[in-house]
This record gives sequence, C-alpha cells and structure tokens, in this order.
Amino acid sequence: MLKHRNGLSTWGLMLALVGPAALSGQQPADTTQPGLKPYVVGEALPPVEQGQTLLPMSLNDAIQRALKANLNIQTANLNPEIQHYSLLSAEAAFTPTFSITGLGYRSSTRISTSTIQAGSGITLNKSNTYTFSAGFNKPMRWLGGQFSASFNNSRDDNNSQFSIRNPSYNSTLSLNYSQPLLAGLTMDNQRAALQTQQIQTQITDLQVKAQVANITNQVRRAYWALRYAIEQIEIQRRNLEQATELLRQDSLQVKLGRMTTSQMLQAAAQVATAEQALLNAQVQWHTQDLTFKSLLVSGPTDPLLNDIINPTDRPTEAQQNVDIQAAIQVALKDRTDIREQRQQRDISQVNLKVSKSNTLPTLDLTAGYSLSGVGGDLYSRNGIEGAATLVSPGGYTDALTNIRNFDAPTWNISLSGSYPIGTNPNKTNLERAKLQLQQSDLALKSQELTIITQVTNAGYAVRNAYLQLQAAQRSVEAAQLSYQGVVQSFGVGAATNYEVVQAQNTLTTARVSELNAVINYVDAIAQFELVQHVGSN
Repeated sequence: MLKHRNGLSTWGLMLALVGPAALSGQQPADTTQPGLKPYVVGEALPPVEQGQTLLPMSLNDAIQRALKANLNIQTANLNPEIQHYSLLSAEAAFTPTFSITGLGYRSSTRISTSTIQAGSGITLNKSNTYTFSAGFNKPMRWLGGQFSASFNNSRDDNNSQFSIRNPSYNSTLSLNYSQPLLAGLTMDNQRAALQTQQIQTQITDLQVKAQVANITNQVRRAYWALRYAIEQIEIQRRNLEQATELLRQDSLQVKLGRMTTSQMLQAAAQVATAEQALLNAQVQWHTQDLTFKSLLVSGPTDPLLNDIINPTDRPTEAQQNVDIQAAIQVALKDRTDIREQRQQRDISQVNLKVSKSNTLPTLDLTAGYSLSGVGGDLYSRNGIEGAATLVSPGGYTDALTNIRNFDAPTWNISLSGSYPIGTNPNKTNLERAKLQLQQSDLALKSQELTIITQVTNAGYAVRNAYLQLQAAQRSVEAAQLSYQGVVQSFGVGAATNYEVVQAQNTLTTARVSELNAVINYVDAIAQFELVQHVGSN
C-alpha cells in the first residue's frame, strides 16, 4: 500500500492501477560540454529512418491498446465462454425431458385354442392394435428427488366373440415421485458436478483477471525497457560526441606541436569504443522495440509493426512510503491466486460431501398415482353364439372422461434399498476425498506464506530501489563535476588524455547506472502494487 510523500497529480491515482505514471524528474544540468543540451531522462527520441512514422505513446495508451489487441488476452477472454458451456452441460442434468412415442401399429393373427370360440365358428383370433404414448421426467435440484409422468393410449379391434367393446380405447395417466432417503439425499453426483462447475466458473473469471493483469504488467515493463533502450542510445551518443570532441582537441594540439601523434591514439581508440557502444545500444533498441510491439499488435499484419514508438511518459522519482503489513492484509484477502486456492478447497469439500453420501445405503421411497379410462362402442350378446347388440356408442373421449372424473384411480407406495456386501468402493473414494481436502488446506497455507514473502520482498525492493536511485543520482553529480574539472585541467595542460578518457567513461557509467536505478525504481513500485492483487509470474 503506497502513500505519496510528495503531492502528485491525477496520474498518481492511475499509478495504483496500471503501474507508475509518468512524472518529470529533476536532473542535474549537463554542462560537461559547451553547446551540448543538458541530459534529462525521458527526452531522448528513438532513431527514425526515412519513410517511418514516429508514434508518441503514453503508458496508459499502450495498456489500453494491449487490452484490445493482445492475442493472449483475446485467447484468455474466450475461457469464460468455454466454461459457460461446461456449466450449461452440468445444468442439463436437471433439465426436464419430454418423450413421445409416435403412432404404433401391431397386427396379430393367432389360431384359436378355445373350445368356446371353436364352437362359435372362430378358428383364428385377429386383432389390430394402435398405440400412442408420451412421457415427462424431471430430476430435482433439491434432495435428489425425481418426478416422472406418463400418458399411454391404445386402440384395439378384434374378432373375439367375448369383447364387449370393439374397438376398445384404453388410456392411462401415471404420476410418480422417487425420493432417496439415505444415499443421494444431501448430495449426489449430478448436484456435485453442478456445484463444481459453478465454482469453476468463478475460478475461470479469476484466472482471466490474473492473465490480464500479468500481461498489463508485461506491457508496463516492456514500455520502460523501451524507454531505457532509447536513453541508452542517447547516453552513448553523448559519449561519442564527447570522445569526438576530445579527438578534435587532440588533433589541434598535434598540429600546434604540443602533442605527439602517439598521444592522440588514445582519444582515437576512445572514439572507436564509443561508436561500438552506440551500435550495441541501437541493436538492443531494435530488439526491445519489437518485443514491446508484440504485446500490442493483433497479428503479423498490424500496421503498428511499421511505426517507431516513442514512449512519452517519464519515470517517477517521487519517494513512496511502503506499508508492508497493510499490503499483506490486502493481498491475503484479494489476491487472485489465494482466492482461486480457496475455490479449489470448496471443490474438495463438494467432493468430500458427495463421497460421504455415496457410502450410505441406497434407500428410496417411491410413490405413484394413476388414472385409467376405457372407451369404445359397448355391445351385449345373448349367449355365446348370439348376435352382438350395440348398447351405446362410444369412442376415445370416453376413456378421457374416465380419467377426468377420477373413475378408476390407483395409488402405490414402495420402499426399496440396497447395500454392497464386502468392500464398498465408495468408502475408498471417501478416504481419498479426505486426503484431497487436507492437501487443499496445506496448499492454502503454503499460498498464504508465499504471498507474505512476495509482498514483503516487494516492499523492501521499493525501499532499496529508492536508496539506489539516490546513490546513482549523487554518483552522476560527482561524475559530472569530476569530468568538468578534468576537461578544464586538460585545457591548461594540467591533465592527460588518459585522465580525460577515464573521467568520460566514469560519467557514462554513472549515467547508465542512474538510468538503471530509475527504471528499477519504477518497476519496484509497480511490482509492489501487482503482488497485492495478482500472483506474480
């Protein structure tokens, strides 16, 4: 948790969200060479070749572009959608199911074996049956119950002398509910799978948040690394100009006869060394420029790849007070990895609960209620061989009327159970679930310890980086004064080429060290903010 000692502008608020914002730092005036503009960190421009466009870019602009175009972020943003379908698949276990059996037909002819039918002259029994059925099934999300309903219909016509309805219509409406009393009452596999997917959805959201934060951190680090590479070019360019100026002065001294050619060779060697250092800095800049762009582009055809990016923000040098204990409390509560670990523990608890339920005996209570109806033309006969007389016409609606009027209800209730004899595999699953929960507890404690260590180290890193920055700034001031003195002494013949070269090298080294210290301090501040909210990569 950071508290600014010096008053910052609105950029200070953004610092906690996207990393250190750009604040202009006060740099000592560079008066080491007449006519050379004082060196200020953040003012250097990258090399631009003919036909290329210089694109100014702030850190916030870079982050916003990465959030829209970065391929890894685009990939991560698809994970919640994928997980959503996994959740829907788990919810589908409780989706009502409606089934229907279309019109079925069966024709049957059997040889009569009845003496009565043979006496009536019927030797073959013929029947034609039409069927139609529909069903509904709904697993319940609470207490593991299951409701089902069915509606069965049939129409039968035959040549039997004993049928009083021909054709006859039969309809049955059945309602059933099954409720587990032991195993599956508090938890079953379907409910466990649903709860696991619900928790996994939360984990996926946390993972996306962490992925975005880490890529944002990569953009920030690459942004300052690019600024560092550009400043390196400027430092080495100034070093080359100083070396060239020294060589020019030595050449003048040789012409005036005040110095030998061999004495001038040291200055020439210094120019060659400076040229090599400048070339290396340019190579490093090209590499860092491409690395930074790879985080911002949406593909190989993105036009940004052809532009030259100039990071316009300047690194802050304002001292930050670090409250490590408050930061630890924030991290233990809000950091994505510890929240994910807690969610994983919740999954282990769900597995333990369903494993305990599965070890219980299976005992199910089933209740059913049904209504039946019959319809069709009603006949009567006088004797076995008498002619059929229509008593009342009828049809399918008669059967439905019977059901509607509850004319023929039937209800039933049953209790069934089972339990394995010998080794129960569900008990071994229970023991494994207990061990997995213990592992989750230990992993949670380990994660908490890791967070405390990381936040503490990050807090100390901010303090140390600031002290190193102050030391580096003092070194630059001293190196500048030393170089000025040696140059002045050289001008009156009180110093040698070697001393000038050494002072020049010392100043260049001090400037590079100061630049490193500034970037390290900026990175340390942002890292301290990062480790309070997401796990660091």
